[in-house]
Amino acid sequence: MAVHYIKKEAGYRNDSVSKQADSSARIIMKRRLKRQDLDRIFLRCFLIQGSWNYKSMVGLGFCYCAIPIMRALCQTPQERQEFLRRHLDFFNAHPYFASWCLGAVAKLEEESICKNWTDQRPIVLFKERLTGPLGAIGDKMFWNGIKPAAAALAVCTAMVAGWIAIPVFLLVYNIPHIYTRLKGIREGYRSGFDIISALSMRKFQKVFDGVAIIGAFITGLTLIIAASWTCKADRMLLPIFLFSAIMAVILLKFKKSIQFIILFVTLIALSYGYIFL
Repeated sequence: MAVHYIKKEAGYRNDSVSKQADSSARIIMKRRLKRQDLDRIFLRCFLIQGSWNYKSMVGLGFCYCAIPIMRALCQTPQERQEFLRRHLDFFNAHPYFASWCLGAVAKLEEESICKNWTDQRPIVLFKERLTGPLGAIGDKMFWNGIKPAAAALAVCTAMVAGWIAIPVFLLVYNIPHIYTRLKGIREGYRSGFDIISALSMRKFQKVFDGVAIIGAFITGLTLIIAASWTCKADRMLLPIFLFSAIMAVILLKFKKSIQFIILFVTLIALSYGYIFL
């Protein structure tokens, strides 16, 4: 009888442990991110610079964008407090490429729940590791490439078609801008830690070269149209136009700042107009 009782009790305990394990597994499965959560992160990332400050740069904005992750994965007040502490620290990156880190962090936070990580410090170190590459790639692609090229195209269009230049600029600039944010969320979430290997200047070099070639072509086309427009307006303006263009190229060769070149060319134009016109 005692043996039967012990076996029965052991079986009961095994069933109890099994039920608890199944229950825990079901709870963990529920604590996963859905497509809607990633979409919410994507929409919030447009406001990542809304709370920019000198102390944490876009750290507060990053935390705001990551709140859908917290709501989906963190169930207790303590878990939510720890999550917010992790993501309120300093973080800086190009605002469009910050989504790549957001997507990867979403994956890592999910893995930390599913695999019962005892320490979330790797997530913090991961964010710190991405700060440099995300800033360098984004600045070179957008501030030094796509934005000037889109502006040159807008100027070229304005001289030919007038107000149409405004929607042209907005479309040409914002299509790669929005695509970069969306791709960052998707690729980051798919890759997790491995996203680091995809974020190198070398892997984006073809994009940089392509944008530079397109920008140079548009700039040349703009100069041709501007010269033609100047000749039609007044042939006496052509010499100063050509002289200003040549001086701008020379100053660029000497690595002078864009602000200095604009000021210098403007002073030449004003002086020419005062003397000869």
